[in-house]
Amino acid sequence: MSLSDRDILELNELCDATVEGTLTAAQRVRLEQLLADSEDARRYYVKAMDLSASLGQYAGEMQMEAADVPSSGTHLWESKSVRWAALAAALALTFTWWLTSRPTDLAKSISADLPEYVARLTGTKDAVWPPAAAELAPGDFLRRGQRLSLKSGFAEVTFDSGAIVLLEGPAVFDVTSAWDATLLRGAIKANVPSQALGFRVSNRAVEVIDIGTEFSMFADDRGGADVLVLKGEVEAMPSGDEDSEAIVLQANESRRFARAGVTVSEDPAQMRARFSARVPLERQSDSVRYVQWSFDELQGKISPAKVAGFPLGDYHVKLIAPSPSVRHTALVDGFRQKALRFEGLSFARAEFPGLSGNFPRTIAFWVKVPNDSPLSGAYSMVAWRGDADQLASRPVHIGWNRQPTEGPLGAIRTDFSGGHAMGTTPLRDGRWHHIAVIFLLSDDPTAPVQVKQYVDGRLESNAVTSGPKRSVRGNVRANDNLSGSDRLWLGCRLGAVGPKKERFLGEIDELVVWDRGLEPVEIVALMDGHMTLATQRAD
Repeated sequence: MSLSDRDILELNELCDATVEGTLTAAQRVRLEQLLADSEDARRYYVKAMDLSASLGQYAGEMQMEAADVPSSGTHLWESKSVRWAALAAALALTFTWWLTSRPTDLAKSISADLPEYVARLTGTKDAVWPPAAAELAPGDFLRRGQRLSLKSGFAEVTFDSGAIVLLEGPAVFDVTSAWDATLLRGAIKANVPSQALGFRVSNRAVEVIDIGTEFSMFADDRGGADVLVLKGEVEAMPSGDEDSEAIVLQANESRRFARAGVTVSEDPAQMRARFSARVPLERQSDSVRYVQWSFDELQGKISPAKVAGFPLGDYHVKLIAPSPSVRHTALVDGFRQKALRFEGLSFARAEFPGLSGNFPRTIAFWVKVPNDSPLSGAYSMVAWRGDADQLASRPVHIGWNRQPTEGPLGAIRTDFSGGHAMGTTPLRDGRWHHIAVIFLLSDDPTAPVQVKQYVDGRLESNAVTSGPKRSVRGNVRANDNLSGSDRLWLGCRLGAVGPKKERFLGEIDELVVWDRGLEPVEIVALMDGHMTLATQRAD
């Protein structure tokens, strides 16, 4: 049997009781019944127990002090962790035959060691790279752990978090993650907007966490580093001394960090003049091609589109409602003027030539999800059907997570053939949130799909959990109008031949699709209502 929303909630409660050691006899009978009757329930149970075991192991590794000694009246069997572990093990053994007696997609789904891209090279000036290194150019993606060795000139790195670092050669710089970097040698200037607060740069002598907006660092060959705050403030932690305390530096303050200790920088005025100088950078030429639906009006069934750069065509959204009365109430007060409300039955679609192809894209919109939205209302805010080798002709869904064993319940989630991306912020709170999902494809079918998710202008995730690749291409009926791949769908889950019965419950406003991956500063500008997306960097 397939699991209903009620079944999922009940199964989650039974798994929690198993973990906590509070499972009653009646609950155990019910759990055994669910597991015996449903393959989906067995999969859910195995995932839940695996997650709990992993968390238990992690908690054990994090415990630094000796465990409390049980009192003389307490038996070992009464230990909560032992109780649930034994019960979980017994139940797991009960279903071992199921896991081993026949092949399953779950058993064969093994995450590949795929590169994770966390930043981009967004500008250069007279940049000279070592002969052994690949020539880098503006627009190139940078993966986690990638080292940049700049012989001379300047290079600007924009992290997915929104932090922008200008590197001056000669320099050696490691891109650690979307939120971290390491400067081994050379000079940098870091500009950290509010959405990237907490971005840090490490060095052998110091670790700097930005809690302001702009700072510079110069690392010499002897292992020392000078830190100068240009705007705002930073927290600097000296390395190598466990008794050291963090030093808060404010605008125009500087310190030198070395093995000998922390001192005042020798010539802060010269450093300030050097790092305050404007550097004109060469950048990749970005296109201005987008389709926007404001949903401020509904002309019968049609909500008009604004098109820039794309070929002429009918991109208007058509609302499919169960009755005229429902359609008449679909337009409601939105984040900006009006929004389109999906009550759990209606959905919408728009013709979008080429949408299924390999071009990169950013999908951004405002969404409001009721705090009591059922799990069945998670499908799907925005969807389209891919028709590229990487996507295996399978639908792409942007919705919220309804699987608590795979991530936070209600967090932004993007599903596609080959994996899914998961956010962290629950959206089911009855408030407006700005969503931006960057979806990057490649002509190479073996290359990983890049998905970057932003909520309210802040990076939620830039990693993909790999999964099985499946295609629905063979199930699509010839000449079926609903199966057209070059359509954008709102408020519904897609199948092989069009919308399935699952519907989204909530409101959507100011939807826009760009034909490229927007940079973090552009996402914030879009969130603020600036469709021109004028570059806001200060070179």
